[in-house]
Amino acid sequence: MTGIDKITSRVLAEGAAEAEEMLRAAEDRAAAIRGEADREAERLLKSAQAQAREEARRRVGLLLSSAETESKKALLDMKQRLISEAFELALDRLLGMEKSAYISLLAGIAAKASETGTEEIILNEGDAERCGAEIVLEANRLKNAKLTLSKERRPIRGGLILSQGRIEINCSLETLVALKKNELAAKVAELLFSGA
Repeated sequence: MTGIDKITSRVLAEGAAEAEEMLRAAEDRAAAIRGEADREAERLLKSAQAQAREEARRRVGLLLSSAETESKKALLDMKQRLISEAFELALDRLLGMEKSAYISLLAGIAAKASETGTEEIILNEGDAERCGAEIVLEANRLKNAKLTLSKERRPIRGGLILSQGRIEINCSLETLVALKKNELAAKVAELLFSGA
């Protein structure tokens, strides 16, 4: 081997050794970068999982809150409907009273509501025909008054309207029950739903 061949051989061997060293350093650097990337990926994954769990908890909380609100609203609607039905049942029972009890009821209402003792009693068509005269007679006896039965009829379910000139006092049973409903709804709810 000549001098040039020896030098070339040596340069090539040194270059190969240096290249091998550079390759090992690059592989070590790549392994370190991969390790760092793996650790960062793991950290990001754990952070994303924690955020997802927190978001899921928040959404479940919102859904539960919304469901609870809707449930309370439905329960309140049902209670209000049942209270209304209770008062409607009370009105039906008043309207369905036997004749003598109904006459006593309306006569008592007229006597109590009368201010001058000379008002006219306005009834619905059915009550006027069935018991109008008897209601007036009994109311006058109770009040020692001079109430009269009006020829006018009103589309009320039951009860009466006292009229004197342009002044009227609405004593229809539906109006009286509605007024009592406003006054007694809380007590009725307590009776209907105690323990509910």
